[in-house]
Amino acid sequence: MGVYDIILKPILRHMDLDKASRISMRYFHLVGKIPFLRFINRRLIYKNRPEGLEREVFGLQFYNPVGLGAGLDIHGTLYNDLNDLGFSFVEIGPVNAKIIRGAINHLKDDPQDDILAVCINEDYLTAFTLGYDFFDFFVIDVSADPSVEYLNSVLEARLSEQVYKPIVLKIPEFVSLESLARIIDFCLLNSVDGIETRSLDHIKYIKEYSRGLMTIIANTHVDSPEAAKEALDAGASLVEMRTGLVRQGPSVVDKTLKYLLKHKAANADTV
Repeated sequence: MGVYDIILKPILRHMDLDKASRISMRYFHLVGKIPFLRFINRRLIYKNRPEGLEREVFGLQFYNPVGLGAGLDIHGTLYNDLNDLGFSFVEIGPVNAKIIRGAINHLKDDPQDDILAVCINEDYLTAFTLGYDFFDFFVIDVSADPSVEYLNSVLEARLSEQVYKPIVLKIPEFVSLESLARIIDFCLLNSVDGIETRSLDHIKYIKEYSRGLMTIIANTHVDSPEAAKEALDAGASLVEMRTGLVRQGPSVVDKTLKYLLKHKAANADTV
């Protein structure tokens, strides 16, 4: 049992998620200053490359389907330290043009070790074009106003780039299924690569409506191995565990990977 489990977990378990995330981030910032900790975490304690959970999504090779969602590493300063806890990818942000400039400066000094995404919720076109050469995929957050019109300029800007980068639309929980159907149609017709949602009902509907053609990232307040498996079984290709990390501590990632491996092996034995 680590320091996080003993000191922070009892405090953060029932705290408002955003406030708990800020406290959790301070903890990871402090422990990140310990010499050689990144190497120790990655190679000896937490392992994000267990054989059997690899998957290709958006043309990218993920070591496992579990990532860290936006809302923790907002300014893009601890992505490698957080990735070393066992995540196959980290989504920084949400960012605007000012924040992404700072994140890019940090990336120049400390390039990412694995897949890195950025969530953009303001200054969409400017932030997107500034970050294009530095991130592996982009999440356009329209939670405040779920309109696909925000995507038009971003999609047009991508056409001018030589290297294709995936674009994912992040939608709020309150979107009706009727509106979601229109969003899915737009995404399929305009080469939007995926949809990120917090709703399990949305995940099931997107999979059914798109006939499995739309990639889904589950940002469903996943806080346990069981919740991660439920989202994946519902149709998600990837899950994000910001809530689980903050509430349960770093050990939840390892527990989730082992849980997914166990159930995959069990399913294989029954075939």
